Amino acid sequence: MGLQEDKHESAGASSGATNPGASPGAATCSDVVDGPHGPATKVGTVFVSGMHSGPNPSPGLSVARSLRLARPDLRIVGLDYSRESSGLHSGLLDDLVCLPAWREAHLATWVEQMDRLLEPEDAVLIPCLDLEVRLLARELGSHDRILGPPKSALELVGKPPVEAARRLGLRAPEYETDTSWQAVDRFIRRSPYGVWVKGQHYDAYRAHAAGAALALGDVVQRTWGGNWHLEAHVAGQECSIAFSALDGRLLDAVFITKAMVTTEGKTWAGEVAELDAAMHARLAELLADARWNGGGELELIRSWSGELTLMEINPRLPAWIHGASVCGANLPAALVTGEAADRRRRLTPGFTRVVEEIPVHPDLGITPIAWVAGGISRPGDKRHSGMPSLGQRCLVPPASDEEPIDGHPNLNPTPAAGAAECVGTGGTAETAERTGVVGAALATESPARAARGAGAAGLTEEPAARAEGPAVRTDGFEELLDPPRSAATPYRQMLLPLFTERVRALRQEVEGVGRVLLAHSVKTCPQPAVLREAARLGLAAEAISLDELQAAERHGMAAERAILNGPAKWWPATDRVRCYAFFADSVAELSSLHSLLDNGFQLEAEVVGVRVAPAGLVSRFGVPLHERDTMAETSRLLGSLAERLGAGWGMHFHFAQSVLGAPRWQRECVAALSAADPLADQLGGPPAVLDFGGGWHVDDLSYLRPSLEYVLAHGPAAAREGDPLLVLEPGKLLTQPSAAVVTQVLARRASHRGYDIVVDAAEGDMPEAPFHPHPVARFDGSRWVPLRPGWSWILGRSCMEHDVLSVRLDLTDVQEGDYLAFGMCGGYDTSMAYDFGRGRAPRELGQ
Repeated sequence: MGLQEDKHESAGASSGATNPGASPGAATCSDVVDGPHGPATKVGTVFVSGMHSGPNPSPGLSVARSLRLARPDLRIVGLDYSRESSGLHSGLLDDLVCLPAWREAHLATWVEQMDRLLEPEDAVLIPCLDLEVRLLARELGSHDRILGPPKSALELVGKPPVEAARRLGLRAPEYETDTSWQAVDRFIRRSPYGVWVKGQHYDAYRAHAAGAALALGDVVQRTWGGNWHLEAHVAGQECSIAFSALDGRLLDAVFITKAMVTTEGKTWAGEVAELDAAMHARLAELLADARWNGGGELELIRSWSGELTLMEINPRLPAWIHGASVCGANLPAALVTGEAADRRRRLTPGFTRVVEEIPVHPDLGITPIAWVAGGISRPGDKRHSGMPSLGQRCLVPPASDEEPIDGHPNLNPTPAAGAAECVGTGGTAETAERTGVVGAALATESPARAARGAGAAGLTEEPAARAEGPAVRTDGFEELLDPPRSAATPYRQMLLPLFTERVRALRQEVEGVGRVLLAHSVKTCPQPAVLREAARLGLAAEAISLDELQAAERHGMAAERAILNGPAKWWPATDRVRCYAFFADSVAELSSLHSLLDNGFQLEAEVVGVRVAPAGLVSRFGVPLHERDTMAETSRLLGSLAERLGAGWGMHFHFAQSVLGAPRWQRECVAALSAADPLADQLGGPPAVLDFGGGWHVDDLSYLRPSLEYVLAHGPAAAREGDPLLVLEPGKLLTQPSAAVVTQVLARRASHRGYDIVVDAAEGDMPEAPFHPHPVARFDGSRWVPLRPGWSWILGRSCMEHDVLSVRLDLTDVQEGDYLAFGMCGGYDTSMAYDFGRGRAPRELGQ
């Protein structure tokens, strides 16, 4: 099936005798490979799969180029599952085999085809696609002519690779395998540099918010099958170790530092070096115990201090492997020859890729260009090899051998049988006879039935049984809910005991930290019942407008204990204001206050202060005291204003901790409040008040005290020497659990997830629905029962695309007319709710 053009004149293809980058002792045609079982076998033909070569290449063409570099007379056959895999056009290939696309392939027939490809004793296969490697290991076992790891060895490549990292003396990344919204949200908040959403088999996406991570997790699971998890981002330099081994014997390994990567993170240039002796020994021992066969790659991050973190292990050679080959470390050739590398060799220091145009194969031609929105051609990617279709068919089960929760409908399709293709010239008839792919109709019985009959797992015609996993955490809100009322839904029920419990827990948490004033952030929940309870519990009011201040005072919260914040705190205009403290949001506000006082405005306050802009974050709020001129002007205006009012001075830092997570919030707070020391020098004394703002996540109460202690220990000396009053107004941490929204199911309908429901609540009733998890309970006629995790969505009644109230729930038992209740609807879900789609004006404050 040889090509008509000169096969050996493609880029990088030359004999080891003339290429200075070739490894010493390049193999000849008489070289043999020691198979895992049986006698040594002379290798004449190598099948290499994964032939797509684009911005996100598969390794196949790189492996083929390395083989040609060492063995000009070796017969190399490109194997793939799509005509669109661009490496199939390469002139260095002697033959092509294009098997049926995975969305069509019949598993039992595919196994038979692979067996027939490898019938000749001189033929071996180097698989270069992750899922294909796993499927080969499961279906063909330790085949003596498949140069890929056996099933037992694949336990090493589980993600995250904790055990492998331990044995290699490397760090493993922090990770989270619980993919519930609560767990994802918590892990991201505790990962200050973001996280990676990683599939069990393939793909990784960066995320900084729970909603984005969950959406990306669903994309990964739908695209590739299997489970997914989160890993904390590790800052540093990307590195890799590629290796090749036969039956557990390490033949060669090389370390590269990625000098240049594409926008997709793929290696474009790299520095090549030998492994140090200690790492080489540990790797050899690990591969020996695993009986590893074939190539592999350790993906690493090297910190700026030199510490290595093992991110994952790939069960095949990397797509940059030919770069190592031209530098003198030809790992694919080592697999074919079975010879270990000479440790005394001298490697060229690095490699780079270049773009090259080649003529298309006459039998393949060019894939027709499809018309697309915007007129932009479809970019090439690794998906041309059909791996997503293989993942979606669930032929490779999750590593835990458990079905995904709720039997995700997209993970168990029943594809139709497809026909194989075999293209090329010369040796076509020979290959077709071995594989049975030309002119051979595949079995007409259903793939599921045939797979079961052949003992193959993974194809099923019936959805998987529903998992009986634990319900989503609810914090007990359903136990406080009344039975559904006769009132029209949706309606809101206040859950004051939860608010009271949170306030008491907060008070206990900060006891002994110092002089602390707890404040209720009116904007997070201005409901009269909550304001009255806050007053009863002794909380001060924190208001962002004079209307909020008056509302708090009407319900028992004294104005002389109140704190005013925000950029428009003096609105609506009035002649007189009394408060305990206020914090100006800008230098202009400090200046305008002097003008207002000159014009008769009466202001009573014990503390005048400024909100400090964060130094390391972009924010629309605060005074940038890290700028010298601003510091000088602020100290002048603040000092004169404090003297004029007979007040002390204070500072306020606010940036939502729920966005930053506790570790980063601590650092940013210390950096911002460090301006207190020079300000104290200029004002002649320490601050009377330090306000630490709000925005604390409802789950992070236990982090609040350690965070305060960190700031007091590492922050400005003026805070320790002057014993200021510490103001906390953690906002939604207190109020978020204090309300629930009761709604009724209007419709149940099919979707690509299986089914979804539509309720009579909408985004106007729960404006925060996309931004934090809301536990859901169903009324079963006698009590409220929390719903379990699943795949279905709850959709709001409006016509807005983003009106999605909850995701990833098991709604099997939910029917039209049922009552559901959403918890965690206090906070902004209450204060920012509006009458969307009712034809009425927005409700007034407090109603």
